Amino acid sequence: MVGKIKKIQLQFVGTGIYDEFQAYVCIYDLCGNMIYHGKTYNGKININLKTNTAYRIKARLYDECINKVFYVMKRDKIIMFVFQRALIPRRTITFLLKDANYNNLPIEKGEIILCHKQ
Repeated sequence: MVGKIKKIQLQFVGTGIYDEFQAYVCIYDLCGNMIYHGKTYNGKININLKTNTAYRIKARLYDECINKVFYVMKRDKIIMFVFQRALIPRRTITFLLKDANYNNLPIEKGEIILCHKQ
């Protein structure tokens, strides 16, 4: 029995923040008809899906792919998918450090960690 159409949020863990490293997502019904095609926004997609129905999701973030069948139940509000080994390119950011009291004081070595993602 196919249920009513319901708004579901799909969350993709491991995609980064602020729409910077986002996954490309396709959702199909089990007959192979494409329901959705696009990118995540801040690791999320809001989509209307039928309850008590199975769908296939194909999502890609760099070299990692998700290809799964998932089932939407009546009580579902959020369905979560996890990219385990997402390869996110690293950036190098260089800061010029100065002493506020001494303009010509050289700072020989220092390290600043702004964000550490595990």
